[in-house]
Amino acid sequence: MKLKIFLNYVALTIGSIIVAVGLELILAPNDLVDGGVTALAIMSNSIWGVPIYVVFVLLNLPTLLFAANLMGKRFIFRTIYANVVTSIALYLLAPMPAITSSEVLIVLYGGLILGLGIGLVVKAGGAIDGTEMIAMWVNKRYHIPISSFLLAINAVILTGAAFVYSLEKAMFSFAVFYLVSKTIDFVLDGLNQGKSVTIISEQPDKVGEVLLRELDVQITYLYGEGGYSGEKRKIIYCITNRFIYPKLKEVVLSIDPSAVLEASFVAETAGIKKSSPILLSAEKNDESSRNSSAKPRRKVKRKKTK
Repeated sequence: MKLKIFLNYVALTIGSIIVAVGLELILAPNDLVDGGVTALAIMSNSIWGVPIYVVFVLLNLPTLLFAANLMGKRFIFRTIYANVVTSIALYLLAPMPAITSSEVLIVLYGGLILGLGIGLVVKAGGAIDGTEMIAMWVNKRYHIPISSFLLAINAVILTGAAFVYSLEKAMFSFAVFYLVSKTIDFVLDGLNQGKSVTIISEQPDKVGEVLLRELDVQITYLYGEGGYSGEKRKIIYCITNRFIYPKLKEVVLSIDPSAVLEASFVAETAGIKKSSPILLSAEKNDESSRNSSAKPRRKVKRKKTK
């Protein structure tokens, strides 16, 4: 448990520093923004010369306190920690020159680096931008969808970037914003996304047996009924990953070429246990034998003979 907490804070630290690098050494020197509080901090620096870290803290911490009742203590502490580390890193990186001035590299690496940093912080249980917290409060108070609120806020911010800089800069900033959001999704979901698979076959028992034996896939039998035929049948449901799915599909169709497979991505899975049915039956037999041996023996009373 302590190791996990330590690793989370390592991820928070690394992610916060990466965010500072993306802002101070790539986006800000080239008059590009990504959205939210970080965009307001960069534009404030361009207009009034206020250091980015100052605006970053002044806007983020009040929004965090404002929405604190919606978050748990762990989230609050980790978000404050991430914001403090980011602010310190922004302060230390401020005197350094920009890494690149190429617009293609700025958009590409600015979006990737910033998205990677924010993704690490979010995955470790914190947050960087205060606009998400306001969006959660607005959703709870006025029932406005979080995604709709964030889209509206960032649309206003990116429109403002067109007036502060130029329309071309705003267009580049929109590309950065898109890359940041996609990179965050990639970091949170990872390469090994789960896949839920539903299999309708005329030979469900045979298919299920082979999947358990050859692919070590945990399966569940569901019982369905045909809408037109009214025929009752077993339906196989399982969760696997995108690497095993092609082999699973090949195995199923080799047994039953007319089988129907439906697969969809799963963002998160929990509580999946792999247990062989043979092992399960063996465990049950062992348990029953232990229970039988543990039963108290009936005492037989013997008559005393004179």
